[in-house]
Amino acid sequence: MRRALAQNPNMLRTIVGLGMTLILILSYAVYSATLDSGYYLAKTSNDARDVMVVDDPINGSYTFSTEDAISWINVTIDNAPFGSIMEVTAVGGVWWYHPNLGIEMDDNVPFQCFTPDTQDYEGIAENCESSAQHSSNIEDGTASMRGILTSDLPLSGTWAILSDNLTSASLEVNRTLEDAQLNRTWTIRILDDTGSPMNSTGTGVQVGTVHHDLISVEQFTIDPITELIWSMTALVGCFGVTLILPVTLYLAALAKTKKAEAELSSTSDSEE
Repeated sequence: MRRALAQNPNMLRTIVGLGMTLILILSYAVYSATLDSGYYLAKTSNDARDVMVVDDPINGSYTFSTEDAISWINVTIDNAPFGSIMEVTAVGGVWWYHPNLGIEMDDNVPFQCFTPDTQDYEGIAENCESSAQHSSNIEDGTASMRGILTSDLPLSGTWAILSDNLTSASLEVNRTLEDAQLNRTWTIRILDDTGSPMNSTGTGVQVGTVHHDLISVEQFTIDPITELIWSMTALVGCFGVTLILPVTLYLAALAKTKKAEAELSSTSDSEE
């Protein structure tokens, strides 16, 4: 390559020209991709609401119902009989529960029921138990159970959808919200260690839910100017690294040629 560059100094200009052409073409490709994204962002409300509970403390039973698109449910009990068990049952669908749900783990990340499957990163791994009925031991008279009612609704209230256009994206979002609107009747029971109902007079029961209502569906966009600058910077850096070797060889060949010409000129002068 050194000899080729020495014999053809225009080769470097050709390499640089081709590199700049590729930089412009690829930068424009990145810029165009930012203008027409196939992803859409759906935003829903994320409202926490208290639920009215009908109590029957003599039989240790409490009932309530839900019918909206709900992601979270939180049942809290205080002043319950010591050594008792809280049992929560949903009629009309299953729900997911784990004692660590919502609690920060050792890595300061809250425990989650649904995480990406690390085997293929295509599916979803369930880390919680799915059932219509879950129970928890009541310690010191207080207990709390958090549960997830659906795996489709975003817990943050925002999620991305890959779709052909805004209309189909909106239809998919509305269909997801409609599928999550399940009419359920819930029963909370206070049981002893044998599974028999206990008199829970004086026990306080609070139930909270998180509701989702559609706010907007918009096409995902980013600042094309910023992306163009970043893409050009990355491409210039890549091609810069690629051109280091040929430029170095060219300069070395050029210096060697000039040195040889100087020696030849010096020899000619001495002969004269």
